[in-house]
Amino acid sequence: MPTSSLIFFSAAVVAYLAASTLFYLDVANARQARIQWLAPSLLITAAFCHGTYVTLASFVAHVCPVHSLQFMLSMASLLSTASYVVARRWARIDALGLLVAPLGLVIVLGTFFIGTSQPSQKLPAMFIGFHVLASLAGFAMFLLACGAAVLYLVQEKRLKSKRAPEGGLPALDSLDRAIQRFLVGGFPLLTLAVVTGTVWAKSLAQGSPQEVLRHVLSYATWLVFAMVLSLRVVGGWRGRRAAYGTVVGFACVLTVLTLYIVRPLLTLGGF
Repeated sequence: MPTSSLIFFSAAVVAYLAASTLFYLDVANARQARIQWLAPSLLITAAFCHGTYVTLASFVAHVCPVHSLQFMLSMASLLSTASYVVARRWARIDALGLLVAPLGLVIVLGTFFIGTSQPSQKLPAMFIGFHVLASLAGFAMFLLACGAAVLYLVQEKRLKSKRAPEGGLPALDSLDRAIQRFLVGGFPLLTLAVVTGTVWAKSLAQGSPQEVLRHVLSYATWLVFAMVLSLRVVGGWRGRRAAYGTVVGFACVLTVLTLYIVRPLLTLGGF
C-alpha cells in the first residue's frame, strides 16, 4: 500500500477511535465541558481521512470506485456521518455520534483488511447513478432513524423506571422528531432505489434464490417504512410504536445489505 494511503488510513482509525471514546464519555456524562466540541470535530476529520484513503486505494488498485463493494460501504458510512453532522444542530441528537463513529471505524478497518474487490458483472451507468447512490443515501438516513429509535426506547425505559435521565441522551420529543425527519428524508430515496432496482434487475423467475430473497426483502422494507410513516400521519403513531417500527424496517435494510455483501461468497461456494 502506498505511504499516502497508509497515512490517511491510520489517521482515520485514530480519529474514529478518539471520537467514539468522547461520544461514549458524553453519554456517560463524564466529558468535560471544555472539550464538548472535540468529538464532532474528530468525527469530521475521520470522515475526511476515510474518504481520502478509500479514493486513493481505489485509484491505486485501478478499480472504479462505484464498482467496489468496499467503496459503497464506505460511502454509506460517510453519508451517515454527513447527515449526522448536519442534523445534530437542529435535532439535538449529539448522542447518535455513539453509533456513527464506531460504524465508521469498523468499515474503514474492513476496507483495509478485506481489500478492494470488483464484482464479476459491472452495473450499467444509469443503474449506478440512481439505484446505488439512492440505496446508500437511504441507508444513511435509515441508520440515523434507527439510532434515534433505539435511543428513544432506552430513554423511555429509564424514565418509566423512575430513574433520573443521566448522561447526554436527548429528550424524547427531540428523538421522536428526529425519527420522523430521517424517515421522511430516507423514504423517497428508498422508493427510488426499489423502482430502479426493479427496472434494471433480472426477472425473479431467472434470478438465483439470493436475488429473489433480496428483491422480496426490498419490497418488504419499503412496505414497513410506508406503514410507519402512514400510521404516524393517519393513526397518530408516536413514540414507542414508531420507534419499534423503525427498528424493524432497518433490520430489513440490514438484511438486504448483508445479502449484497455475502453474495460473492455464496457464488464462490457454489450456492
